[in-house]
Amino acid sequence: MPRYDVPKAAPEPLAIVQRFVNTTDLENEREWLSTPADLAGWLREAGLPADGPLGEADLARAHELREALRALLQANNGRALSADAVSTFNAAAAAARLSPELDEGGMVRLEPYAHGVDGALGRIVAVALGAMLDGSWSRLKACRNCRWIFHDYSRNRSASWCSMLLCGGRHKTRAYRRRLKARQA
Repeated sequence: MPRYDVPKAAPEPLAIVQRFVNTTDLENEREWLSTPADLAGWLREAGLPADGPLGEADLARAHELREALRALLQANNGRALSADAVSTFNAAAAAARLSPELDEGGMVRLEPYAHGVDGALGRIVAVALGAMLDGSWSRLKACRNCRWIFHDYSRNRSASWCSMLLCGGRHKTRAYRRRLKARQA
């Protein structure tokens, strides 16, 4: 599994969305949710246990939601918002039967009333919706280079890469080499 004790980890509860979307490493073609058992283990480790055994359909829904969230996060970097991503996200919210609740402190939160994987994924959707409402969603971004999800701690919210040393350095090196090659031509 990927490590999250790195500088660009999101604060709780937004970290659950980051950890979920980063269950695949697109750049290195690694998938940490390959089987229903992997999904069940990840959900349990994240404190979102799904009742009963999970099947291939549950895994497919989790993958669809994960990629919809990635697309929504890429929109934080200026990419166009995909209608499919919005539809998938809304379907997951509906399947989770999210409902607003008021706690003793007067704070409103969304709670999933579905059971199983729909309820577990609904908790992730609820956190994402809460972040969209409180403004913290714009700080969670997909790296322009590798599409890894990172939390933007910059003052002006302008970070574009998960790591300046890795992806930022690669991007700048490629740009430098292109300029150098153009000058030599």
